[in-house]
Amino acid sequence: FKDRVLMQKHPELLIEGMILAAYAVGASEGFIYLRAEYRYLKESLEKIIDYYRQYNFLGKNIPAKEPFNFDISVHLGAGAYVCGEETALIHSLEGKRGEPGTKEFFPVEKGFLGKPTVVNNVETLCAVTRILEMGVEKWLDLGTEKTPGTKVFSVSGDCEKPGIYEIEWGMKIKDFLQLIGAKNPYYILFNGYSGNCLSPGDFDKNISGEGITSGGAFMVFSKERNILPIIHNVCRFFVAESCGICVPCRTGNYLLNKKLDKIVSGNANASDLREIRQWSQIIRTNSRCGLGMMSSNALIDTLDKFPEVFEEHLSSHNGFDKSFNLEKATSEYDKIINEITSDYE
Repeated sequence: FKDRVLMQKHPELLIEGMILAAYAVGASEGFIYLRAEYRYLKESLEKIIDYYRQYNFLGKNIPAKEPFNFDISVHLGAGAYVCGEETALIHSLEGKRGEPGTKEFFPVEKGFLGKPTVVNNVETLCAVTRILEMGVEKWLDLGTEKTPGTKVFSVSGDCEKPGIYEIEWGMKIKDFLQLIGAKNPYYILFNGYSGNCLSPGDFDKNISGEGITSGGAFMVFSKERNILPIIHNVCRFFVAESCGICVPCRTGNYLLNKKLDKIVSGNANASDLREIRQWSQIIRTNSRCGLGMMSSNALIDTLDKFPEVFEEHLSSHNGFDKSFNLEKATSEYDKIINEITSDYE
């Protein structure tokens, strides 16, 4: 949501950041890739792009130390989460199915139509404009020594003031929670569904490269919430959003979701928790792209930091597996036997 707000309220930062990036790397063509949910932004973005063309900041012979050619167009995607991965996004731009490619070449070597391509998110390109405007030294004075500058967050959940925030790197989690008016915070999804979870033991840490690095999503849940349905929803999301091209992600996330079905119903045992970890490791190390590699992050983090949430749903350890239903298992057999018996009668 932070990137949507930047495109809606400060599109000039994005466009000027793209112009500066194009000049730096020698690019002549740029795309703003909009997922389908943000289709309504297309018209306003194209209007401001035309404005920059009128003043010769886009098009041919743009005035600079060395005049250059560069133009921008807006491209609509279909709303696939996997297109956040750079090769999937490039495939979508080319009119192909939005799915990740093998990293034989990185996009900066061979990207869009086989040409060197720089892929960055909205916030990064907007920051380029701000750094040039305020000066590098002033930017480096913000934040921490190893993580200078600012970070934009999308805040949602159990807090009095949800919305978009810009803070300096280095702020403590507990201070940020106070800033947003968090209500009895207990469980935080940090960096979105493919990120990590935070517990009260993390609240003294800094938001920075030296502490906890963030991609920009901050979902806070109070102690009154049941954590299990939240993480179950995360797992269902990755089943739906996997592009299905590689087996570890396609099958592994499905199996993780089934394990959580079992836990929620109270039919799981300790071996199911071990298998969740085993499958997560397989998915993480063998998936083709970042979606699969990071899909189980929040689940494993939750399992590590809130083990009691899972353990209290386990079946008793007396050797009886409640997930096996004898009546259901023999129902077809019983039906056939009953039909045969009735025929004889």
